[in-house]
Amino acid sequence: MKHALLLCWCTVWLPLFAVAQGEDVKENLHPCGTSGVDPWLIRYLNRTVAPPESDDTLWAGIQIHLLARDDGSGRLTPDRLLDAFHRLNEDFSQTGIRFFFKHPWNLINRTFWFQHDSIVHGREMMFANNVSGALNVYFMARAAGNCGYNLPYAGIAMAHACSGANDHTWAHEVGHALALPHPFLGWEGKVYDPNQPTPDTLLYDYTHFHSTPDTIVPAPLDTALVEYADGSNCAIAADRICDTGPDYLSYRWNCNAQGQSTVEQRDPAGTPFFSDGTLFMSYAADNCQRRFTAQQIQIMRARLLTGRSEWLAPTAPASPILQVPQLVAPINSAPSPVNATVLQWKAVPEATHYLVQVSKVGGYGIRDFEIVVTDTFVLAQNLTPNWNYFWRVRPFNAAYVGAYSPSGRFLSVPSTAVRAHEPDGWRVFPTLLSPGIPVRMEVPASWQGPPLVISVFDATGRLLFQEERRFSQEPQWLLLPTDGWAVGAYYLVCSGGPAPLRQSLLLARP
Repeated sequence: MKHALLLCWCTVWLPLFAVAQGEDVKENLHPCGTSGVDPWLIRYLNRTVAPPESDDTLWAGIQIHLLARDDGSGRLTPDRLLDAFHRLNEDFSQTGIRFFFKHPWNLINRTFWFQHDSIVHGREMMFANNVSGALNVYFMARAAGNCGYNLPYAGIAMAHACSGANDHTWAHEVGHALALPHPFLGWEGKVYDPNQPTPDTLLYDYTHFHSTPDTIVPAPLDTALVEYADGSNCAIAADRICDTGPDYLSYRWNCNAQGQSTVEQRDPAGTPFFSDGTLFMSYAADNCQRRFTAQQIQIMRARLLTGRSEWLAPTAPASPILQVPQLVAPINSAPSPVNATVLQWKAVPEATHYLVQVSKVGGYGIRDFEIVVTDTFVLAQNLTPNWNYFWRVRPFNAAYVGAYSPSGRFLSVPSTAVRAHEPDGWRVFPTLLSPGIPVRMEVPASWQGPPLVISVFDATGRLLFQEERRFSQEPQWLLLPTDGWAVGAYYLVCSGGPAPLRQSLLLARP
């Protein structure tokens, strides 16, 4: 049995359409706090760095850090993280780069970092918690007023409000981590005015974005050439990438049906043009963005292979998850005890972890119970009595996120109202243990003969009892050594032999 969890929460969540207390609203955030050019990129474009060649999929490891307040509240929910992770890999699907969870998610409870207002504090957070050999990514309610930012020597900070199934901020910041500048480099913090002549050069501040953590005060400035519409200076101007096109818009903007900006811009020669909103590295709205250019892809792959190779895995760390989970019990509105509901489902090929959600509403906007486990059953407790609950399971592994199962339903009832009786004939009673009282166990005829393994776990998954037993046609008594068991909830698992599925039943001690 595997019980090492990536993450385990069991709480009530706010509706998905609501903003958690203390979170910024996306419309109020600056799209990105990153500025500057990676010196590696200049060397690479000047070919002083030999461009590596590889057609293989590059597997890049990510270390996830989930921030919360001092009391543990406010953390990004696992479904939102999995949605964002799936979106990241979808956004990179044409690049030949795929990301995976290199280590278990790191949970950090510190309000000061969870809602930080300065990139200096973000640097402190990363220096204190970074894990070597991976791209470190931090999720928090407030990221210094930005949707996200990347510190080239430390990691990525992501605001909750910009981390979702349809948000491309994570892909944008990973682009920065792999040496891609903004296509409008130099315009950061400036508003383009079509009524004013466009300058040939721009000064910009890159205080926190050196390739090494050597912040200088007063702020250092650098000069960027403004890119011309005809591409004549594309190799030395703005992002120095010639297939991105000129862009002077450093604010969130909407695109037309062709994916172009609705604002007409004029280059220093007075030539009109429109910015390309399909680029992930632009500030176009999320519904506009959909790609990296061929040259951007080449740059990111080269950056991974030269200077970021410690992030890479030599082989694929996981395989795709193609099957949808099949729920076993409880389903079809079956009664189940409020403090003793054991949720069971069939194992999904290639899945190593499962996200389990229980909700009073079919849309799961509010979850009464949410947990990540590595097994195919889990104990749900502290439910509301006499309520029709929905529940579902989502499989995932280090690199792939599967689809949710169809919802199951059950009726929560007081524990004393439930008699353990499975449809296939397995029965265990009493469910309320008392000192010195044995447990009676009956199995269906199809289970009789070969040995079965009987196990009892506490609510945390700790094994308390295990015994191999052969069952005959007569019901048998199972003597559980309950001495030393604390008052609480337990569950019994029967496995092995001819049993088609592992079955389990909670044993609650009054």
